[in-house]
Amino acid sequence: MKKNIKSILIFLVIFGLGLYSFSIKKNITVNYLGVESDNELLLYFQETHPNNDAILCGYEDLNDDGRKDLLVIYVEEYRKNAMVVVIDTGEGFKLSDHTHAPIQNQKIEFKDIDKTGPIEFIVSGSKDGKYGYAIFRLIDDKEIKDLFGEGMEDCC
Repeated sequence: MKKNIKSILIFLVIFGLGLYSFSIKKNITVNYLGVESDNELLLYFQETHPNNDAILCGYEDLNDDGRKDLLVIYVEEYRKNAMVVVIDTGEGFKLSDHTHAPIQNQKIEFKDIDKTGPIEFIVSGSKDGKYGYAIFRLIDDKEIKDLFGEGMEDCC
């Protein structure tokens, strides 16, 4: 009888720890994305890319129209990531073309480098210890144009 009670208590403790670690992992994942999980642009991305997990997002007005857009770095396939911009048109959402993105240690920064709109964004990251970065601009709500970069071909 005492053995059964101990076994049940051990099972409950292990089960409780499992639930606790799952909730922490889920919270870390949401915080790591860079936007809230209920961001409507992120939800649109998830709806249009149900088989692609978002890794990191940046939320900024990328086409200089006064509405924030969402840059999404996502897993395209094994060891191949891509990025796309979800554009808020004011009447709905649309997607830019996609381009390559770093595999590991992704980082997004927004800078108005030339002091004219639209704003530029810097994406950096690594792959197998090789680091790279590139400066991009969204052109005509369609193309993610690589303006300048170094080492991106080695980390994407």
